[in-house]
Amino acid sequence: MKIKEYSLAILSGLLLVISFPSFFNMSLNGQSGWFAFVGLVPLLIVLQGKTKKQAFLLGCITGFIYLGGAVYWLNFMKELGIIAFPAWLLLGTYLSLYIGLFALLTVSAGLMYAPFIWVGIELLRTYLLSGFPWALLGYSQFKFLPFIQIADITGVFGVSFVLVLFNAGIACIYIAKKKSAGKRYFPFAAGIIVIIIFLLYGSLKLHSYNSIVEERVSTFTVIQGNISQSGKWDQNYADQAFSVHEELSLKSKKTSSEVIIWPETSTAMYVKYMPVYWARLQSLAKTTKADLLIGSPDVIPDKDLNIKEAYNSVFHFSKDGSYDNKYAKMHLVPFGEFVPFEKQLKFLEKFTAGFNKWDAGKETVVFTTSSGLKISTPVCWEVIFPQDCRRFVKEGAKHLITVSNDGWYGISSAPHQHFMVLPFRAIENRVGVGRAANTILSGFVDYTGQIKGTLGLFERDALSASLRQCRAGLTFYTRFGDLFSYMCLLIALFGVFMSLKGKEWQKKKS
Repeated sequence: MKIKEYSLAILSGLLLVISFPSFFNMSLNGQSGWFAFVGLVPLLIVLQGKTKKQAFLLGCITGFIYLGGAVYWLNFMKELGIIAFPAWLLLGTYLSLYIGLFALLTVSAGLMYAPFIWVGIELLRTYLLSGFPWALLGYSQFKFLPFIQIADITGVFGVSFVLVLFNAGIACIYIAKKKSAGKRYFPFAAGIIVIIIFLLYGSLKLHSYNSIVEERVSTFTVIQGNISQSGKWDQNYADQAFSVHEELSLKSKKTSSEVIIWPETSTAMYVKYMPVYWARLQSLAKTTKADLLIGSPDVIPDKDLNIKEAYNSVFHFSKDGSYDNKYAKMHLVPFGEFVPFEKQLKFLEKFTAGFNKWDAGKETVVFTTSSGLKISTPVCWEVIFPQDCRRFVKEGAKHLITVSNDGWYGISSAPHQHFMVLPFRAIENRVGVGRAANTILSGFVDYTGQIKGTLGLFERDALSASLRQCRAGLTFYTRFGDLFSYMCLLIALFGVFMSLKGKEWQKKKS
């Protein structure tokens, strides 16, 4: 292959990575999302006429720059020490294989199947090996509200589908023009038509929802304590950290919030077994006249009072100070919160010393507040998994309040990439979404996907917002999940199968 062909694969990777908040654009303005409408064009053009091996290589090059570039912040995690760069290199290489597979299958089945193949690949990335659906292409459109309302039917994958369809249409125009072939504009026109349909659907949805005035409105407050990661687990600093969150909560009393939320592991202590702090939380609930959702570690001791099981949890206190229930994080982060295949990879434990080793919770929990609100609290990266959040809503949650600690990532775009999934969780399930983070980007999103407010990087403050409770029942997506994505996967497999059968027939004929 020529240098020009490698350059086109590299260009696609660059266009895709800058479609997201990145080292080029560390913000939530969403303006760079427009690059996603053309980001795949160079790759799709250069794939024409390539062998499967060549296509796979070109796809991996694009994939490493796109997805490896998206997770560049892994290098900022001081807790990883000297293995930060190797860990990033390994993760980037692993993620690049998905785009390599996309390129290989697209060459096999044909360009018309590219949108279906892409969605099938993103679905695979969401579920395989615990899943890592970070920087899915559709997320780049998180600020384009009329366009992404379709997510209440298709999930984020439907937005990815249209973006790839549009890219494929542009590529078809170029390829057909170069070959002087007819019908060069049909795929592009198809992409435009689908985009128009999405925009009409989204505009109608937004108009209908924004015209409703009698929905229940509730006020929430998220606390961003801005506790440094180095001091967070220092027990000499634990009381001061607790007091910071306590004072910010008291400060928010004037907002008359129904619920106050502290970030993930904000107490940095086993608060359930520390009567003084437990009593302070109960007193805080009474003083603020608000329910509390407190991110805190929890343990189950054995008979000798040693730690038997440890959970990354959220405790719920009613506004009268009584303890109600807890939720323990179910979907843990591999190598961050547990070591997969622990017996075989036990030697890796020494490299995860900066993290905590948790046990996985076993129960989906929906809290009922003193005022009757139904709330669930996906913890940290659980919110990037559509199926996890959908499960909460199917169980009755009307609001999702995620608690997180993005202090690991320093000054990087990781929290922005994390936050940009919230509009999709809100639209998919038509629920209000809040985020209480330790250091970066706490905020709220309305069920239409509109961002209602955020706290900035390393800002110590409380943020209150009023969220509406959607009157409509369960959305299509909440009811049926990734049905659209599985249909795309089946069509992609059909295309690959027909291609293989066609080549087999050609061999027999010759």
